[in-house]
Formats: sequence, structure tokens, C-alpha cells
Amino acid sequence: MDKEKLINKIKEIKKDLGKRIVIPAHHYQSPDIVQFGDFIGDSYKLAVECSKTDADYIVFCGVLFMAEGASILSRDNQKVLLPERSAGCPMADMAAIEFVEKAYEKIKKEVKRDIAPVVYMNSYADLKSFCGIHGGSVCTSSNADKIFEYYFKQDKAILFFPDYYLGRNTANTMGIDEKYIVKIKKDSSFKSTGDITEAKVLLWDGYCPIHQRFTVGDIKYLREKYPGIKIIVHPESAVEVVNEADMSGSTEKIFRLIKESPSGSKWGIGTESTFVNRLADDYPDKLIVPLRESKCKNMLKITLEALNNSLQSILDYQKGKGKLITEIRVAEEYKTGAKKALQKMIEIVEG
Repeated sequence: MDKEKLINKIKEIKKDLGKRIVIPAHHYQSPDIVQFGDFIGDSYKLAVECSKTDADYIVFCGVLFMAEGASILSRDNQKVLLPERSAGCPMADMAAIEFVEKAYEKIKKEVKRDIAPVVYMNSYADLKSFCGIHGGSVCTSSNADKIFEYYFKQDKAILFFPDYYLGRNTANTMGIDEKYIVKIKKDSSFKSTGDITEAKVLLWDGYCPIHQRFTVGDIKYLREKYPGIKIIVHPESAVEVVNEADMSGSTEKIFRLIKESPSGSKWGIGTESTFVNRLADDYPDKLIVPLRESKCKNMLKITLEALNNSLQSILDYQKGKGKLITEIRVAEEYKTGAKKALQKMIEIVEG
């Protein structure tokens, strides 16, 4: 089926299903998919919106950990589908539950403060459950500082995983002295850098390959090419890149900043470039360029064909003619703890 036919087919099925379905779409999705999004945002915004919807079916256009999050927060009658099951996240794969559990037990014996485990939204249900069970929380790049501050006020140290750079950049922004920031190696040795006994922030040694492609040289190049350009980067970027940029912020912050910026302004953006290029198309009165091309191949696995297949399976299922081919289910053993950690994040941020 060609592109135009697929688009028309999806529109037809969506109209037929009406309020029974909702399609959340992450900012990093292709424009072909974004056009069908009932709400579009970063991982935090999508989690909150999914927790509020009454739709019977949530067709999540993002990656696996996001669909899992929607499933965890969903009601018993709701079903969550991910159009392409193989749409994963390399960063999420960098923290295995068995290693995190062993590291937690080890550092509990060495760190003077009580430990609050905080897991980035870019993680799977087992790690979210671990945080919920141990009195911790989930966080996103848009609210990491609020989550950190919540536990600092209780004089707790934070074990943050899996992204070292978001944790380090957040701690730096909050003015945490470097001597209280420790990196935890993610291999079986759990070796740490720095004096672990006095640590306030213990950071897992993981990273996002998409955001680690950006360099200080990329920033300098754009500044030379476009005098007066402003540089904003995602806080998953390297520390030196964040320090060199004019500002840093979550995907949603970047979106709002560009949307509200004046006509004629110039922006170099260090995040997933499918999103940056879409911003450039949507706001042609502004100069918007990626720091460098850096696409998330997993996000781009959600194609029109995959979305159509998911929607068609819902339509067939409703008519008793088939099964849901891309449903995402979270194991019962993880649901309670993971939901607790996700709700804790929303409680802290939303008040």
C-alpha cells in the first residue's frame, strides 16, 4: 500500500474507532506519525496524558519503555499497543535489574546517608518497580531537578540510573559539589569513582548514543557559520557540551522555547534531529538547524504501515475477528512497584 493510501486508511480506521482509541506520539516520531497524534510531547507529558485518558485503547507511538509506562498507569479495562515491538532504547538496556540490585545493596553499606533510588523514564518496568519498592521515584529530563530536590530535602543520597549525563548535568545545575558526585561502574565490579561514603549523588555509567554524538566543536562550528545563533542542547548530552551551550533543556522545553521565540531568531539544537528538522519545517520564519544529524532509529521504527497494522488489529478485535497483534503487557510482579514510582513522580511534580 502506498503512502497516500496508508494515510487515508489510518484516518478511516481512526474515525471508525472514535473515542475508543487515543494515539500519543513522542516528539521524536516522524512527521508522518505526528500528524495522527492526539497529544504530542516528551516522555513526561505523554505519561501524564496517558494516565488521564478514558480511551479503551492507547496506541503509543514511541518506544517500548514509554508503552510500558502507559500500560502501568492504565486502568484494568484499557489496553496499550506499541505499533513496533522492536522499538527499544539502548540506554535502557544499559541497566540490568540484577546489577542495579547488587549495586544498591553494596552502596547502602558504604554511604552514610539513606539511599533513594531514582530511575530515568528511559528504563523498563523492572527498574521502575525496584524504585517504587525502595521508596524512590521515576524522573524525566524535564523534572529531574525537582525529583532530586525532593530527596535532598530529606537528606537522602540519590542512586540515579541509567543515564550518567542527565544525572551529572542536573547535579551541576543544582550546584552540588563535585566531591559529592560519584560514578558507579555498571559492570559486575560496581567500582566507584570518588569518596562513596559522603556521596549525595551516585550515577550509573549509562548514556544515550544519540545525544553523545554532539561535541563542543559542533557548537563552535554553528556559531561561526551563523553569527548570533543560540545553542540549546538536551541534558543527556556530554557535560562539556552542556557547559558550552547557551542553555539546556528537555525535549518539551526545547519545543516550547522554539515555538515562543521571535520570528527571525536563530537556533542550533542538540537533540534527536528528526524532531529538530520538523521544528524547522513548522517554523520557517526562524533559522533552526540540528547541532548535527543524529536520528533515533528506534523511534523511526514506528511507520505508517506499523500504525495501520495496530489500528486494524483493534478494529478486527472489536468485531471479534482477531487478536491485538502489538499489545504491551507488563508482568504483574512489576506493576505495583512501577506504578508507585511513576505516581510518586507525578505527585512530586504536580504537587
